[in-house]
Amino acid sequence: MLRLDAVSCGYGAFRAVNALSFEVPKGEVFALIGANGAGKSSTIMAIAGHVRVFGGAIMLDEKDITAMPAQQRVRRGIAIAPEGRRLFPDLTVGENLTIGGYILPRARSDERRAMVLELFPRLGERLGQVAGSLSGGEQQMLAIGRALMAEPRLLMIDEVSLGLMPKMIDVCYEAIAALKADGMTILLVEQSTKRALEVADRVCVLESGRQVWAGSAEEARGDPDMIEAYLGLREEAAS
Repeated sequence: MLRLDAVSCGYGAFRAVNALSFEVPKGEVFALIGANGAGKSSTIMAIAGHVRVFGGAIMLDEKDITAMPAQQRVRRGIAIAPEGRRLFPDLTVGENLTIGGYILPRARSDERRAMVLELFPRLGERLGQVAGSLSGGEQQMLAIGRALMAEPRLLMIDEVSLGLMPKMIDVCYEAIAALKADGMTILLVEQSTKRALEVADRVCVLESGRQVWAGSAEEARGDPDMIEAYLGLREEAAS
């Protein structure tokens, strides 16, 4: 569904990612993991059309979208729940969801809202509340829900667990598992590698903007040398 061919991207003259290649098959969860500054967020922002691509190609359904404007990528089925959520803090939960579904006819937007509220019932209890007053976990639910309002075929979620309480992390990962069960294609950026490997089908590990390991999540869980070298899961498991 999505393929990156030797993509280099970054900000200004700075290259955050160098010659990165990977493929996200339809209906799978693909985890892009690595330490802070590894280039994970830059990669998905390049896929969304918000970061400059210096070289290589971004392919969606075998069509080159490297130069396509961000708004056209949304219409082609790419949506992102960005790092830091980037909600409209002075607008209500309901208004944020409405903005997320702006490309859809009213009837389909209403259907998507019903789906989002079924996935995150707590948002249904907060529809009239301004987004800036929500807890961190509720804001993450809303960021994911707003992205889902666009009826995406590829959902990208950046730093799902960052700054959240364990209970809220559980809620978000339960939602990701439910979306996966429904056939959603998901590109997941995560620092909590243990949680990412619980839901992912495939994994790509970045270090300093380069791919240092790629394979199935099962292989990642079963490769202690790779885990120790890149993921730090051995310490997590012991804690």
